[in-house]
Amino acid sequence: MNQVLNTLLDEIDHKLRCVEINFEDRSWRENIPSESGWYLVKTNTPIDVLRSIEQPKYEAHINIPDTIQAMSGLRALGITIEQSVNNGYVVYNGEAKNLKARAREHECGHEKTYCLGLGDYEVLRGYKWTFCYVAASWCKTLPPKDKALRLAVEQGWRAKHGWPILCKK
Repeated sequence: MNQVLNTLLDEIDHKLRCVEINFEDRSWRENIPSESGWYLVKTNTPIDVLRSIEQPKYEAHINIPDTIQAMSGLRALGITIEQSVNNGYVVYNGEAKNLKARAREHECGHEKTYCLGLGDYEVLRGYKWTFCYVAASWCKTLPPKDKALRLAVEQGWRAKHGWPILCKK
């Protein structure tokens, strides 16, 4: 992998901050910056539970069971991130223009946004969900407002760590 990208990925891994998603109290998002950067969503939810949930509330939302099925080819190749015995694992990662807004979308959903909408699934509330993030401004190597570079880093993270099972793109 390119040395600049490797350096940036190491910097992101080192500076990653995590906060547990609290479906009953929205204050968990208070310290997430409203600026661009990268994020990931982790859980300890067994994949069989994720496969069994109902259709999403909104058409724009990620259809979790269908996405897991669509990723079966990558899973068969051993490219995806898999849950290890009772531990959390990354199920989604991405880049965002506004990290705080993206955290809210993944928790609460938005009818027109491609997101997880985790709060819509009662069964998922019984598991641990974590939102981890790094603001681009915290990284020395990258201009914070460059979306193309943020996308390259998002894909580089997947190449380094594995493909999250809820990411189609």
